[in-house]
Amino acid sequence: MHKPYVIGEEKALLYALRKSDTSAFQLIYNKYYSLLYIHAYNKLGDRDAAKDIVHDLFANIWQRRESLTVTGKLSSYLYASVRNRILDYISRERSKASYLESLTHRIGSQPDEADYHVREKMLEEQIETVLLQLPPRIREIFELSRKQYLSHKEISQKLNLSEQSVRSYIKDALRALRMKLGAFPWILFVLYCKIF
Repeated sequence: MHKPYVIGEEKALLYALRKSDTSAFQLIYNKYYSLLYIHAYNKLGDRDAAKDIVHDLFANIWQRRESLTVTGKLSSYLYASVRNRILDYISRERSKASYLESLTHRIGSQPDEADYHVREKMLEEQIETVLLQLPPRIREIFELSRKQYLSHKEISQKLNLSEQSVRSYIKDALRALRMKLGAFPWILFVLYCKIF
């Protein structure tokens, strides 16, 4: 049975987190998720992007919990981490916008089918690289959907999972791809993935 933590006991809380205490992680998540989400949403004006950024931060904290080092207040660390992710997101969005503008101009003036195929191949290779880094179960479900074009229901029956679990796994895969492939135009990614 985990001991309850007083929110002011940050050092004890972080120590417990480094020892993989899920109640310590849950306490941090419950206290800061909404505040961080509102902060990200106010900066971006995009609910999905704000959710992805904050979710990614907490997932990263849990993955790095054993080596996590926080100097100063936990709240300051979390806000700084979200701010950095927001800046990265804005930078990627600007890169995508610039790329799309350039691509649209080239297509409008002189369509180049060979160039399109090269870029499509590069995108496919980048996606495969990211997929190899995913947990096996998430990768398996994503590939059943993307490569074999199975519906959520078909995948759930094939793997003896609920449809909600299948949707959740695919969402996790898409989130990882969105975070890793910010340099590529989102529209090509959506067309390539063909998620139901």
